[in-house]
Amino acid sequence: MRHGLVKRIQCFRINDDRSAYVTHMLYAHRRRSSLIVQQINTTNPSDETLDFDLLQRTQLSRQDAKQMDTKEIEFDSSKDKFLMITYRLFTQERTAIIVVIITNKITSNIHIKPNGQRKETILTVIKYSSLIHVDSLLNDTYAKDWEIKLQKQAKDDLFEALSISFENLLKEHIDTWSSIWQSGFSISRSLAPSIMNGDVINRTIYYVLCSTPSPLYDLQVSDTKRMELNQTLFQIDRCYESHSTLVGDRLWRSPGDDLAVYQLTYLWRTTLLKKGCSSLMLSGVNGVLQSMLLSIGGARFHNHHLEMNLDPKELHRDMFFRSIHFGKHFLLNISITVGHDNRAIMDVSIDNENGQAYACDAGCLDTPTKLSKKPIRFPVKMTSPSTAILYITEDFDYMTQLKDTLHVKEIEIAPPHAHDVLALHRHGHKLGGLPIIFWIVLGFLILVFHLFLVKIVLNEMGFFKHTTPAHSRARVL
Repeated sequence: MRHGLVKRIQCFRINDDRSAYVTHMLYAHRRRSSLIVQQINTTNPSDETLDFDLLQRTQLSRQDAKQMDTKEIEFDSSKDKFLMITYRLFTQERTAIIVVIITNKITSNIHIKPNGQRKETILTVIKYSSLIHVDSLLNDTYAKDWEIKLQKQAKDDLFEALSISFENLLKEHIDTWSSIWQSGFSISRSLAPSIMNGDVINRTIYYVLCSTPSPLYDLQVSDTKRMELNQTLFQIDRCYESHSTLVGDRLWRSPGDDLAVYQLTYLWRTTLLKKGCSSLMLSGVNGVLQSMLLSIGGARFHNHHLEMNLDPKELHRDMFFRSIHFGKHFLLNISITVGHDNRAIMDVSIDNENGQAYACDAGCLDTPTKLSKKPIRFPVKMTSPSTAILYITEDFDYMTQLKDTLHVKEIEIAPPHAHDVLALHRHGHKLGGLPIIFWIVLGFLILVFHLFLVKIVLNEMGFFKHTTPAHSRARVL
């Protein structure tokens, strides 16, 4: 998941003497948005030659798809042959999309020697038009121009991909995902029933990011456009204007198919757009990730400052927000941990020692503290009426003025969380860190001890004394 790769392993038993072991690796290239790369490695572990046929489907199993043209093409830089297929996909709104696909032509008959293997790399390029009204497609010249344009773009993209080795294509892709994952979120594992953990959160984030373009990394985006989009990463005012998305069950459902992934992504994008993150999301995958992190933390940018609006009563688990964009000169790291006294505390740092950033806790009664690469600790406080638990800004004077605008009656350090609540998260039950069987055995031993003690007391009180009948000794005369 971290590298954006889909892997699958399959075993096929052909007969009692022959079998095949097949591994697939598939990815949609992050820097080349039209390119899909698939590698198929087939191994013959048997002592006999393996012969089998491969079937390559060129027809789309959609009733709204019409195949217009199929051509076999070649490139000077490759010995392989390729199929170029043109489709028209129709929608219910009397519009259509012209799609051009170029992919390797697969050899139908495969022979693998005993204990040998065959590795096949398949490159697929997909180019498509914008929505076109069906009436416009009645103009053959207009439709043909679109097809020729897309076919040329697809050929150019594939020609460029063929000039790069499979290893370098894979490295490009993995390096891009590593750069995207520079920012992220982690949460301590909970053993409480029906509680969401980090695997669900990161999986959901991954699905949303996979369905989002990455123009900041796309090789076909000009430097001018890339700089323009990069500026939107800092246009984050009023994102995210609501409570933490961790409480929204619908946002964290496990999708079972492509349609469910689309629906989940659409729900996330709609939620973020409606909560003030539209400008930030213009940058593509980077802005969407930043928006999701802000929404998870209940954090909001508002008039030159960031405020975190998590409920102190709900901070039962450790959380870590990594590399949140704040200004153009540094990134924020915010850690929330539950200490030995069962109280939540915050540690805040920035990645640039020369960055100017100041922070204060709820109410801002204390003097704002300058942030550095070394984490600065803040207590989690509760105020009446309720305010944010953390404020961060680049301007010290602004923070001083902000302090005067926070009109609260009471400020106190948040009370420690109940031990049974923390035990439920940490151990799956409210009995503490020891297993349940320990407490059952301990209870049984205590019960046995008390029964034994009661028996001793009753015995001393004479309840268990029995009078022995007296027998006179026989006399012998």
